[in-house]
Amino acid sequence: MFGFGKKRFIGIDIGTSGIKMVELKIDGNKPVLTNYAWAFVEGLVRDNDLKAAYFETVLPQYLKRMIKESKMTNANVCFSIPAFGGLITLIEFPKMDKNDLDQAVRFEAHKYIPIALEEVVLSWDIINKQASIKTLLAQNSAAAGAVDNKTEKNDAERMQVLLVAAPKNKVIRYERLASEIGRSLKTIEIESFSLVRSLIGNDQGNFIIIDIGARVCNIILVEKGIIKANRNIDAGGKDITKTIAKSMNIDAERADKLKVSGKNFLDSESNVSFPIVDLIIGEVARVLSSYYKGESKTALDGIILSGGTAALSGLDEYFSRALNVKTTVGNPLSRIEYDKKLETRVREIGGQFSVAIGLALSGIEDH
Repeated sequence: MFGFGKKRFIGIDIGTSGIKMVELKIDGNKPVLTNYAWAFVEGLVRDNDLKAAYFETVLPQYLKRMIKESKMTNANVCFSIPAFGGLITLIEFPKMDKNDLDQAVRFEAHKYIPIALEEVVLSWDIINKQASIKTLLAQNSAAAGAVDNKTEKNDAERMQVLLVAAPKNKVIRYERLASEIGRSLKTIEIESFSLVRSLIGNDQGNFIIIDIGARVCNIILVEKGIIKANRNIDAGGKDITKTIAKSMNIDAERADKLKVSGKNFLDSESNVSFPIVDLIIGEVARVLSSYYKGESKTALDGIILSGGTAALSGLDEYFSRALNVKTTVGNPLSRIEYDKKLETRVREIGGQFSVAIGLALSGIEDH
């Protein structure tokens, strides 16, 4: 695409605890952080969803003020829909032409979407199947030549389709919100894609991203840059804060600060147990077991933690031990440049801006 027009993009992540906003610009061929903003919004969630009324009243006011105070001059915005507000799933079909496939996808979509398709924004894309799991594992072992021709033939006769859907009324909310704040809407995407873009980028490998939000945990299985499975559970940082507060008999505000203070609540000497962390680990194990169908997990290159709770000391080691997979805290800043004077502050908050950074990067990629 030609480089005409604006070269700055604002990624806006409206989550269950507030708003995170990042502005990136293109400098040569590199994305550069020019500004960021963060605001806590009281009462944003009801019944585990963002309040619809807030899109017409509260959110426009917050966004206008954040953009003005942080001096973001760009007109292009990119919004994310929370993972629990959309659907990402992989469906396998026999080989067929595109017209037949379009009908087949819409027919199969009914099995995954509980409302009428007329009320949904639906998109899909054919994913080239790189190899069966057996082939993928075999390439990393001495049995590299053990895959039979029948398996390869069957794979060649099948195709995978990545189905993405979101309720129309939710998409329309973001379109109207962009209009309310006087900005041009560049893109709307489910936040899982933003996380993959900022935390994995073009890295070729197989990863699990665990994004622990305030109320919801988003688990994403990624193979060679493609989302292969995506699940959400009602468990998040607020639950961990409550556990610390109850165990130490302190208020939630102090517990929240202790959570990211560097104190290791997960080592063998700690008397605090975190059933919510074990719940997340159990769900990750089920995702792996379901997708790999009992095969060895040696094809997995690592687990990446994201979200504010990822800063909990010892959490990465705890996941590594429990799942026997190398676990690291994701760094969405590794693919962008920023003023080194802001190094300390930016690194402190970087993990909480993974979605917003991924959104702004989507604008730059399309430019």
